[in-house]
Amino acid sequence: MARDDVGNAVWLGGGPVSEKYLVRLGDDDTTLELERADGVTRVRREGGAWKTVELERIGDSGLYLLMADNRPTELYLERRRGGAIVTLGRHAFNYDVGRWRPSSGVKTKATGAAGQVRITAPMTGSIVEVRCSAGQAVAEGDVLLVIESMKMNNELRAPADGVVEAVPVVAAQRVKAGDLLVAMQRAQT
Repeated sequence: MARDDVGNAVWLGGGPVSEKYLVRLGDDDTTLELERADGVTRVRREGGAWKTVELERIGDSGLYLLMADNRPTELYLERRRGGAIVTLGRHAFNYDVGRWRPSSGVKTKATGAAGQVRITAPMTGSIVEVRCSAGQAVAEGDVLLVIESMKMNNELRAPADGVVEAVPVVAAQRVKAGDLLVAMQRAQT
């Protein structure tokens, strides 16, 4: 894999190049996959059908013409750190965009319905915020802590209802992928 003079990924083997991105709008996350081959760009949502797309800038402004399966759409695109603000007509959408990473970072030692859950760092980064403490009851989906990596904040959530046993990290601490962040006991059902 190499980069061309514009910065696009180029597969030296001659086949298509595919990249995955995590796109967040509010609380909704979507995984998009882009594929470039022979000057054609295709995109699809995870599990969806491929669409041929082309994005062309109009003039020196932020106005673009998006062609998706030969259907034109005019949009205003304002790039920002970690994403973009896309305006379609009178509606503005503030998207966060980042490279897709295998999710989770959650490793579980199961002992039936109840058991210990170890939440480890999915990547190297810095702890931005710790939102739980030892002895605290948490529900599935609660944000336990926020880790920053590559200028992107990632919320790590409780994978199940339970009680936090230990939080061996503090805000501003550097961690490596695989480091223990939270140990919790899964609630018995």
